[in-house]
Amino acid sequence: MMGLRTKLLFPLVAFVLFWAVYTIAVGETSQLAPAVLLGLLTLLLAITATNTEVLVLRPLRGLLRAAQDLTQNRFSGGPVNAPPGALRELATGINRLGDRMREYETKLAEEKTRRQTLEQSVRELEDRYALTVERANDGIWEWNVESGGVEFSLRWKGLLGLSDARIGQIEDWKNLIHPEERAGVMLCLENHMSGLTQHFDKEYRLRHGDGHYRWVHSRGTAIRHAAGKPYRVVVMDNDIHERKQIEETLIQAAEGLSSVSGEDFYQALMRNLSSILGTRDNLVCYCVGDPPTLARTLAYYSNGQFLENFEYDLTGTSCGAVIDRKEIVYVPTGVCDIWPLEKEFDRDSYIGVPMFDSTGKIIGHFACMDGRPMRQDLPHLALFKIFSVRAAAELERMLLRQKLGATSLQPTKT
Repeated sequence: MMGLRTKLLFPLVAFVLFWAVYTIAVGETSQLAPAVLLGLLTLLLAITATNTEVLVLRPLRGLLRAAQDLTQNRFSGGPVNAPPGALRELATGINRLGDRMREYETKLAEEKTRRQTLEQSVRELEDRYALTVERANDGIWEWNVESGGVEFSLRWKGLLGLSDARIGQIEDWKNLIHPEERAGVMLCLENHMSGLTQHFDKEYRLRHGDGHYRWVHSRGTAIRHAAGKPYRVVVMDNDIHERKQIEETLIQAAEGLSSVSGEDFYQALMRNLSSILGTRDNLVCYCVGDPPTLARTLAYYSNGQFLENFEYDLTGTSCGAVIDRKEIVYVPTGVCDIWPLEKEFDRDSYIGVPMFDSTGKIIGHFACMDGRPMRQDLPHLALFKIFSVRAAAELERMLLRQKLGATSLQPTKT
């Protein structure tokens, strides 16, 4: 195939050869020679101009447009066509570059969409996080491990009455920890920093601005470099002071019940639970039937006084749920939505704790109820098992005495 140079020179070479042959053939004296020469020159110029336009200028304009499109990031034009040779190779290279740039542009648009989606997700997460923190009423602090600086949120300072205090170092926080718990707290934090635990999770006391100590529950996570070294720790502190006070009161009440027994024990148990939880109706019962379908009260404390004991049907009641499930049932609000029969007694909150004998058989339960929602910072439910074990032991002794008494009254066979 002829190259571009050959195509451009071919008309001129053909003209020279033709004119040489024509001159030799017709002679120099021919009167037609000037006219023929003029015609051939005109034809030569036309052919040369056409070849230059088709073979050079048009492909060059196409290449120029493609180059401008690439420069301005416009890739909507079609592929550039050029005759074989150097221009064809250049056109092929530009077309490949254009295809590659279009691929990159598509990927860039996809990445931009993905980034926008991620940014929206992050904003939503941040909004939910801020809303959760606000509703949880937690105080946040962040520790920069490398500098030792700590940023305490206004909520955190407010929890401890330190709004006007100038605290900004990790040592300031350490000095606020109760001396009896400081070593344990720091060990827990160091274990998490070392990667031995997944989270920093600890309950301890911090010194309030007025000098007394308040219980907080800290839950935090270390943010680490790729190598695993922590460089920042984010901690959320929840004020659990009232809950801890209730727990301590419950433990003291449980210890105080060790000196009473029988009916006095049940009445003391109901008074203590009502006082601690602030509940209106409080009862302790034993099961009747096997399987149990009824319950009979051993003590019923309501509105600050003891009422006569009674027997009631467990079917469709919150107490029946405790016996059926054989586990603690805690409903801080909405009791009537679950057990419509409770509407008769105007009850909105309920906690019931089962009692088991030494063989593991359920023999009764005690419950505290109120017409208002129960406090959300209720002590750990495991604490109620302390009362459950003590009350169950007392009930088992009572039932055993009743059984022995009934047996001793039966006539002896001869």
